[in-house]
Amino acid sequence: MRNVLTLVLIAWTSLIQPSLAQIVDGNRAYKECEADDKTAINYFIAGVIDTATNDKAALLTKSLQYSVNTSPVPPDLTKNILKEMRSFCLSQPLDAEQIRDAVCGYLKSNSKSRNMSAARLTVEALQSAYPCKSG
Repeated sequence: MRNVLTLVLIAWTSLIQPSLAQIVDGNRAYKECEADDKTAINYFIAGVIDTATNDKAALLTKSLQYSVNTSPVPPDLTKNILKEMRSFCLSQPLDAEQIRDAVCGYLKSNSKSRNMSAARLTVEALQSAYPCKSG
């Protein structure tokens, strides 16, 4: 996971000015959606997905909050915490282009929100396009 995140950061920060490297908003992400070369936006989206689905430190922290009096943590609890954390499910076979289209389409349709964090908007797009089934 850390290798993918490192690649994402290198790819993304190489495209933006050093002063903007700390904050990437939806406007910048949308510009990358409209660019001929989709490499940067693909890596950015992959990084957001990877972080949302595999951040084991956050999962462990949240598991510990729920399991102060329970040892070991029940597997269903961990599964439910992970589902709650990522709140989107990419269960069907999808390729990078389909996922990118969903995210870029969301950015295009929500232009008034593009001043927010690109990572946050990406998660919102994924939640909208690929909700988890309840139950």
